[in-house]
Amino acid sequence: MIKVNKVSLKIIEAARKLKIFDDTFILILAALVGLTGGYFAIAFRYLIVYVTSLLGILCEYISIGLHYLALYISKIFSLQHSIDIDAFTGFQFVYILFIPIIGLMLVAFITNVFAKEAKGHGVPEVMSAVTRKGGIIRPRIVLIKMFVSAICIGSGGSVGREGPIVQIGSAIGSFLGQFFKMSSSAVTVLVGCGAAAGISATFNAPIAGTLFASEVILRDIRITSVSPILISSLVAASVSRAYYGNSPAFVVSHYELASYGELGLYCVLGLFAGLIAVLFVKILYKTEDIFDAINIHWLLKAAIGGLLLGLVGMYHSEVHGVGYGVIEEILNNPGQYGVIILSLLCVLKIIMTSVTIGAGGSGGVFAPSLFMGAALGGLFGICVQGIPYFGIASPGAYALVGMSAVVAGTTHAPIQAILILVEMTGNYEIILPIMISCVISNVVSKKIESGSIYTMKLIRRGESIEIGKDKTILKKLRVADVIVSNCMTIQMETSFHEIIRLMRTTNVDAFPVLNKKGEFVGMIGLPQISKILQNEKVQEHLLARDLVTSGQSFTLNKDLLEVYNEMSVGEQDCLPVVAEDDNKKLIGIVTRFHVMYRYNKELVLLQGDKTE
Repeated sequence: MIKVNKVSLKIIEAARKLKIFDDTFILILAALVGLTGGYFAIAFRYLIVYVTSLLGILCEYISIGLHYLALYISKIFSLQHSIDIDAFTGFQFVYILFIPIIGLMLVAFITNVFAKEAKGHGVPEVMSAVTRKGGIIRPRIVLIKMFVSAICIGSGGSVGREGPIVQIGSAIGSFLGQFFKMSSSAVTVLVGCGAAAGISATFNAPIAGTLFASEVILRDIRITSVSPILISSLVAASVSRAYYGNSPAFVVSHYELASYGELGLYCVLGLFAGLIAVLFVKILYKTEDIFDAINIHWLLKAAIGGLLLGLVGMYHSEVHGVGYGVIEEILNNPGQYGVIILSLLCVLKIIMTSVTIGAGGSGGVFAPSLFMGAALGGLFGICVQGIPYFGIASPGAYALVGMSAVVAGTTHAPIQAILILVEMTGNYEIILPIMISCVISNVVSKKIESGSIYTMKLIRRGESIEIGKDKTILKKLRVADVIVSNCMTIQMETSFHEIIRLMRTTNVDAFPVLNKKGEFVGMIGLPQISKILQNEKVQEHLLARDLVTSGQSFTLNKDLLEVYNEMSVGEQDCLPVVAEDDNKKLIGIVTRFHVMYRYNKELVLLQGDKTE
């Protein structure tokens, strides 16, 4: 946790004076996260437009410069009749050679120098922070992720904006949690609030934002966490609607089930969507492996990726950028593209998104999943139009269902996938086909690939967040492996104000309390302190003996799984360690930070053994 400054302490004390308890205070912070996240989501969208325009202007100037350069060279060497100068120096030619290359190289430079965690699609980094670091995310991520993702998308990167805004919103929530010295559990909830705010403001989907944060980021749906997340999501959606109105993300025709016989077709579509989702995940990480294996400087890797983007963009610029415009066209009229083009767009989107991220780009994979799903569904809808005996809905209906199904397959979060598509399009009449396809797609993808597009990145680098694997590692580790022996203690007669002073100056959240004989009595932490901050009259007379609590203590031979469970249930970041034969003899403390540090170390060692 970061050191609390005077401003945050004064705000906390003021909250206590107003009788705002911890549960209420986190709701206030959740609303603040939603407000801030909503405005950052809007700023991010404007920044993408600005960067795109700026790069377009740069492209025009480069094109003009090359045109005059080619004219000059042709006059010197009398080549005006052997080459087509206008074709050689046109806008598209410049785009191929310069814009995607410059964009990806700039992104690679910024991320490698200032914040490597800003590279990629961002959501796995947030999940890792939640499960491994108590929700701690560096504040610099907010601005760095915003700028590099805007550059990547603006220069033609085949990525989405939802991953960056999730990471940006989560970093905002983490910063506020650290600023006000909240517990680790509270910080992780605020991280979820930031993720929900980002999704809600980006897609105008507050319910889906709430479920995304709960189902994907926190992987835990409890009322204690859902309430703040829901508030944050609602506030962010309100901010977004104040700027963009109450219209859905995609304006499409209202589709409905033409006949119950179609449900069988939607089952088949769900099967194909699951296969496409698995294919996307495998190609994405295989491409990353290929770029990692290339023994050249990372700037050159970015240049190669940019060149590939530009070459494809010459013929199919539809796969560049977020692609929402193309998605909306497919949803309304897939027939305008035809079977061949829809097939090609689906394949190219998979490849170009993988190239963008593999080469060092920054952006989300959610929008590409929507794009692939729309292309797949539109293609499927066109192909089944001639089936006799029962009514067949428009191909656009299948495109809509395909979007949701592919998202369910890639994220392994079918509930979130169902609701976000309903909120994004306003098509509630087609909810049954969406549900069927999403469930089947999710089952198929899980059978083939156990990890989602988000968790696979963590699994590949040895940071599995599966509960069973966590238990195995924590079970074999002991308190003796992580004990902090030289911990600070206080006496029973220590005054309340002295305890506050020690917390300010030492950045310690809890203290073991000893009596005059040096015997361990109990612990004093932020929960006990915070309850008293609202009552100044009592503070003058309070001593440590009045606040100390005798909770669970551990010995050196206890496993860390038991320790971690106690920390999670009691929302504590620090627990006492006593001697095996004398529970009054304090020998140290064990902290959540040291538990997670040792856990991560064991994961790295385990991964190293597997690769040898």
